[in-house]
Amino acid sequence: MEEREELEMHDCDECTDPDCDQDHGEDAEFDRFTVTDEEGVEHHFDVIAELESDGKLYWVVEEFYEEGQDVSLAGEEDGYIVFRVEYDDDENPYLYSVEDEEFEEVNKSWAELVKEISAEDDEEE
Repeated sequence: MEEREELEMHDCDECTDPDCDQDHGEDAEFDRFTVTDEEGVEHHFDVIAELESDGKLYWVVEEFYEEGQDVSLAGEEDGYIVFRVEYDDDENPYLYSVEDEEFEEVNKSWAELVKEISAEDDEEE
């Protein structure tokens, strides 16, 4: 059985932090969350896409680092990480690592989504 990751979601509805850089509007595109790994190190992520593949839900995320007020991307070689997401009965999300064949299938779906978005952007220009 896979180990569940501890997940802390940024709640835009209840956010009162005046320095928060989240888009709190109705059309906010990104969710921000933190995962604490086995060694107690926090990793911060922005959800850049949510997609479904083979009946399972996935988040395509980008890791970033917070230093003071500056936020910078982690510089992952591929630029993104994929997590499988499952919700418990109370709608709390749990993240699972995605590897090998499962990653390849999700990667195909992600590539198609990026292609569609690029085509839409080209049409707008």
